[in-house]
Amino acid sequence: MKIIVTGGAGFIGSHLVDKLIAKDHQVLILDDLSTGLEENINNKADFIKIDINNKELGQIIKDFKPDAIYHLVAQKSVGASFANPKFDAQINIMASLNLIQEAIKQKIKKFIFISSAAIYGDVKEIPTSELASKEPLSPYGLTKLTLEKYLYILATNKLDWTIFRPANVYGPRQDPQGEAGVIAIFINNIINNLPLNINGDGEQTRDYIYVEDVADGLVKALDNKGGIFNICTGQENSLNKLIEYLKEISKKDIEIKQRAALEGEIKHSCLKLDKIKKELNFEPKINLKKGLELTYKWFQNKK
Repeated sequence: MKIIVTGGAGFIGSHLVDKLIAKDHQVLILDDLSTGLEENINNKADFIKIDINNKELGQIIKDFKPDAIYHLVAQKSVGASFANPKFDAQINIMASLNLIQEAIKQKIKKFIFISSAAIYGDVKEIPTSELASKEPLSPYGLTKLTLEKYLYILATNKLDWTIFRPANVYGPRQDPQGEAGVIAIFINNIINNLPLNINGDGEQTRDYIYVEDVADGLVKALDNKGGIFNICTGQENSLNKLIEYLKEISKKDIEIKQRAALEGEIKHSCLKLDKIKKELNFEPKINLKKGLELTYKWFQNKK
């Protein structure tokens, strides 16, 4: 298949591109490199540096004639979405709408949007199913939910679309500065002998999923009917548990500093695995301890 991946030079996007290339798909990466890195780009993929809000987007899609589009370009930081909600909306809604409209106009067979668990907010249902109430606590979560609704309203019966809601993704290539994934930040600090800052008591929980597992799950959308899916492990781990694992792996005496909880931070988040397991035959292969070991090794080698 011919496939476009927006954000294919980024953290999750680059791993997805690697999986698609390994399955002999022809891939075109669209990325403005504002957060993505050239070093992440698979040398067997085509690449165009472009903002997806660019008026040339339609012609690029028309020329490439893709069978499917994976949309991963996003403003990903919750903190940045509070600091500049207009910029957050400009990328996560307006630029994304440009892509959706072009996909509809050019009758793309499959459109796969990578949303976020942030759309659920601080829900009572743990683990959280796809049908749970949606009360995002941040502008970031709100923009992701808004685009989901746009996709449903504009594209139903016009595109075969799939929405994935990833849990907390971690692994090699995550930027400890840019996307602010806690595992990347912690490992980077440990390697550089810096303290770990904990917001609150450390008992907040997350569903941590390894990036290779996420990429495997995203690829499954190509051979299955559309729908909305959590992509997760279904297992809840606290920040304190995460630190315990990292102490074992690093064999270092780690300094911990506590500070106030962040605005918009969800206390507990864990997603339900049942639907994606049943309908897409997806199940994560890498447990948290193994994933942390692999990630720590990658950061060490990168230093």
